[in-house]
Amino acid sequence: MSKITLELKEGDHIVHATHGVGKITGIESKQLDEDKRVFYVVKTKKLTYWLPVVQSQSGRIRQVCKPSTFKHALTDMRREPEPLSNNFRKRLKYIKEEMGKCSVSTNARLIRDLHGRNAEKNLHVNEHRTLDKLKDQFVNEWSVAAKTDPGELRAKMEDALSQSVAKMLVASK
Repeated sequence: MSKITLELKEGDHIVHATHGVGKITGIESKQLDEDKRVFYVVKTKKLTYWLPVVQSQSGRIRQVCKPSTFKHALTDMRREPEPLSNNFRKRLKYIKEEMGKCSVSTNARLIRDLHGRNAEKNLHVNEHRTLDKLKDQFVNEWSVAAKTDPGELRAKMEDALSQSVAKMLVASK
């Protein structure tokens, strides 16, 4: 697999596997111990963080996807949810691994599967927070990519998830 090189500059939107979509608002040099390092200053809706330029190639950072990517992701969301492990620790490990992939399609499937599990059994409070975070990140990135109101896009996502749960309920009869 070839490594993707991101050419980032001030004003670019990026997606971080943990923090979601953010905008590069500047580039700063900082002295840390003996080393002088260069950082991208990235602002999200909730926080500002400093991303070392050398970590921008880590695989946990990517550019915002094209709007067509979200149409494919919605198709995945409409499918019947895949069952998640009943073992809480295995489930958390799986969720963490999937989120680390920093992929719209992977996150869409994870949203679908967590949403489906929540419809069957209540999610653990941490899983519920993760689901809410994934949904927010999905809608925020889609909104930036499509230059569309997030409320409208959230409604489309929730509709796709409702269709997914309906398929799960029909299959369980």
